[in-house]
Amino acid sequence: MFHLIVKAYQDFSCAQKRVALFCTVLLVGMLCAFGVMAVNLYLANDYYPNVTFLFDPRYRLSDFYDVASFTKLGLDVYNQSGPNYFPFFMLLLLPLKYLNWKLAFWCIASLFVAFYGFMAYRFMPAIPFKAVWAAIFTLCSYPLWFTLNRGNVEMLLFMVCGLFIWAYQEGKLKTAGALLALAINMKLYPAVFLVLFAADKKYKELLYTCGLTLLMFGIGYWMTGAGENLQNNLGHFALYHQQRPFGLQFSHSLMNLIRVPAFITLQGGHPLTWESFTVFSKEYALGYLLFMFVLFGVICLYVLFISQSFWKNVLLLTLAEIAFPFVSSDYTLIHLVFPVLLWFSAQETPIYAGKLCILLGLLFIPMNWWAHTYYMSHYAMVLNAGSLLRPLIILWILAVLMQDCSFKCLKKNLASFVR
Repeated sequence: MFHLIVKAYQDFSCAQKRVALFCTVLLVGMLCAFGVMAVNLYLANDYYPNVTFLFDPRYRLSDFYDVASFTKLGLDVYNQSGPNYFPFFMLLLLPLKYLNWKLAFWCIASLFVAFYGFMAYRFMPAIPFKAVWAAIFTLCSYPLWFTLNRGNVEMLLFMVCGLFIWAYQEGKLKTAGALLALAINMKLYPAVFLVLFAADKKYKELLYTCGLTLLMFGIGYWMTGAGENLQNNLGHFALYHQQRPFGLQFSHSLMNLIRVPAFITLQGGHPLTWESFTVFSKEYALGYLLFMFVLFGVICLYVLFISQSFWKNVLLLTLAEIAFPFVSSDYTLIHLVFPVLLWFSAQETPIYAGKLCILLGLLFIPMNWWAHTYYMSHYAMVLNAGSLLRPLIILWILAVLMQDCSFKCLKKNLASFVR
């Protein structure tokens, strides 16, 4: 049986091998997670959902209901400590006020899963049993299950970003610009994709997208009367995540590389001593911010003047989008779906192809490997293995993708670009 599997794999094209390798990592990762969870269920003498590799079961779907509850305020949504989303997006969500929230959630969740599976099948290269591979790609995706478990409205942003990348790839740049403007007015992070227009010298489309973004923001700001309350809400959101230990909880931010060791070493990470960790986070927040701006600048220069691959550009910008913020919860990993699908069908066959598939696959598997019964310890309440492993993997991927980046190459290509 094993010989037949190896033989079939050897007969695959390069694109098919990428699909098979990536999906195998997903399948093995999910099976291992269920196996570890089964052991934890036995050892804890408890039952699902009290033991899970997902978020605290007491807060299942709470992200959706938290946002939905703000729609009760109507256009006054920012007149108190409210949502962490931009005004135009909250305008789009206001109809939730008049709907059955449970039904609305299941409609959005069903659309999200259907879109996820459709994109997987649509962009996956031709391969024997393509539907099976697409099903593994979808159903064994930890980010998908985590997003559903939280009920996070990132599902809507995911669909808008997916349509943007699809439209951009098809050359429908005006449509892509409108979709990107909408995405930026949902969350700021998709603004990194503006670099794609600049890289392709589509300056008119870039100005069109920026103008439309500002127009949408202005409409939302004016209609909700956001004023200072919007700034206070977003400022509170940033401050909360920069300082408190809960910012580590199911987060793959690169800042975890300094915050995880600090949390463990500063007086044992006990809640009564979290003040020292909060002080540490405040002291290093500005330095981290400056370093990430420099790193993002390097990525932008690479995309603008060196890289010629659309899939690589999208992957690099997506990694920056999901890993550079102070805190980035695991539901943001769903945005890696699109660059991974583009990578499957890429024409290049770099020597690091197999390594890249495995590393990307590891980002999609559960990493909360210890018992998780209503957070049996202070460490389990804040940390899981992915808090440290995923940032390390992301740095490894960045190094692999940009190994041809050098000042000499950049200078040469910049001169060609100017001419």
